[in-house]
Amino acid sequence: MKNVYFVQVDVAASLGAQNAYLPYTAGILAAYAWSSEIVKKECVFKEFIFLREKIDAVVSRMENPAIIAFSNYVWNTEYNKALAEAVKEKYPHCLIVFGGHNVPDDFSYLEECDAIDILIHGEGEEPLKKLFEVFLQNEQLQSVPNISFRKKDGSFFKTFTRLPKTLDYPSPYLDGWFDDLIEKHPEITFNAILETSRGCPHRCAYCDWGLLKSKVRLFPLERIQAEIRWMAEHKIAFLWGADANFGLFKRDLEIADALVKAKETTGYPERMRINYAKDNYENVFAIVKKFKACNFDRIGATLSFQSLSPVVLENIGRSNSELEFYKNLLTKYRKENMRTYSELILGLPGETYESFIAGVGKLFEIGQHFVFEVYACILLPNAVLGQKETMEKYGIESVKAEITRPHFLEQEFDIPEYNRIITQTNTLTREMWVRSVAFSNVAKSFHGSGVLRIFAIYLFCEKSVPYQVFYDGIIDYLEANPGLFTSELYFEIKQSAREQSVGARSRKHFFEPCGDILWDDYEYMALQILNHFDEFYENMSTYLKSFQIADDIFNDLLQYQRSVLRRPNESEAILSLHYDVHGFISDAYVNKIHHLEKLTHQLRLTDSEPQNGWAEFSKTVVWYGRMGWSSYKDDISVLKDFEG
Repeated sequence: MKNVYFVQVDVAASLGAQNAYLPYTAGILAAYAWSSEIVKKECVFKEFIFLREKIDAVVSRMENPAIIAFSNYVWNTEYNKALAEAVKEKYPHCLIVFGGHNVPDDFSYLEECDAIDILIHGEGEEPLKKLFEVFLQNEQLQSVPNISFRKKDGSFFKTFTRLPKTLDYPSPYLDGWFDDLIEKHPEITFNAILETSRGCPHRCAYCDWGLLKSKVRLFPLERIQAEIRWMAEHKIAFLWGADANFGLFKRDLEIADALVKAKETTGYPERMRINYAKDNYENVFAIVKKFKACNFDRIGATLSFQSLSPVVLENIGRSNSELEFYKNLLTKYRKENMRTYSELILGLPGETYESFIAGVGKLFEIGQHFVFEVYACILLPNAVLGQKETMEKYGIESVKAEITRPHFLEQEFDIPEYNRIITQTNTLTREMWVRSVAFSNVAKSFHGSGVLRIFAIYLFCEKSVPYQVFYDGIIDYLEANPGLFTSELYFEIKQSAREQSVGARSRKHFFEPCGDILWDDYEYMALQILNHFDEFYENMSTYLKSFQIADDIFNDLLQYQRSVLRRPNESEAILSLHYDVHGFISDAYVNKIHHLEKLTHQLRLTDSEPQNGWAEFSKTVVWYGRMGWSSYKDDISVLKDFEG
């Protein structure tokens, strides 16, 4: 009997972790492999290696492994290579198999790591099962589809390609593959992956579904509903939706109902994160509304653009709806008090600094004021952008960037992991990439987190100052006045981007009142500003006054801007104002633009869930609340209307 191990190391969980993902990919691979009578007869499944343990500890407990199958993603590939090398040194005859999204469609992994024997390209269930059978029967590897291997003479060979056509695989949840694992680790609260479909109808150049050319296939609805019940019974805390476009199909509404029913009857799963479809907004709206009712999806609907430049969209093979459509959609979500967020990708071919910041400005202009993400463009090995000819065409240059985990205690792993990110193209210089990163962090902290959002909205609505002009002007102002606290904070963030642009190790940001917890750049900026509150607004007053706002309006805007922000140990503020700033801003949020009206009144602003101390505030408001949605006091009412 041959001992078999599967390795799918969690994104961050190490030994002693309180939370970890069940190794779903390894589980479905194992479940399908063991559907073979040959494998059942000749192999013993030994263990899922799913925690990021010390390499020596893992190897020391292995029992004469015959086959080890590794699932590779950007967050565990370096660990996998190190473990494979250690295993090969002790057990030279062990067959080492690498598969997963991070395995390129070439021989490069075989060239880089002698310990790897076989690569699986694309989806792994069918090739791995066939590989097991061939290996056990001493047959020729050439009969296995979608693999590469090292021949006896040292040369490399790639077999024929066969695209998968089915999803008729057993469920690792329902077939009990994780039962022992859960029982052995009562100290861990487990998260899980829910996969209801596989494939994507789109061919975006930055995504690795494009080269895989995999059509959308659906898992049986009865299986999915049974898996949801299993997850509820096993008290799965957090659920990650693996689908590329959840909400694309009508049946996704039934799946959403099953998730809601599970939470309402058992309390589990507690929360879920989903990649929503970009082409069926009616379904997505209905699903988000269902989830909002039971506080299931704290993120809300994804309204992703990746870029708002027509040139970029053409280059990456993507199309977006008209901005007026998104504007109306955002208004619809906002009126229902439902959350949305948007995504942009920095570094796409054809993007310039000017087009990038204009895209951010357009997001604000159509009403996306609260949460938006700007991701560095990752060069995935199986995406169109990652291919040599594409990189040469667009002058793409990239660096290895260390992956960090915000919101966790600093934890130095022995083996860091990396993304390869684009930092220069023939339309975006490295220096402009750095400024773009700095701009995105200023926009996310000052506007998304809300510390200058009131002024930005006023200037756009009343003086037609484009949002990108306002925030780009802040960068010029801070760079021209380096002695300010806010300038020093800005330069710290910009230096971090500059170091990343040349592949230097990522700078880690700690907010002293919260100890050794890592924060994203924009979160760190927002926390520092709230902690140096008066100094920040003193720093920015000269810039804000440069827009020639009338004194009485400026004073009302500043009072409201300062008082509406949530801060630790502060539950209420009462203002005496001469203008209806709150009504003006509230209407702007739903794209109802009008002039600021004069109204002498008192306003009470109350935080319904005040947080005591920075530790609770940072966790509840900045992390769990995503700051942009929860940065303002939420109970606001007029006490006295002196003109009414």
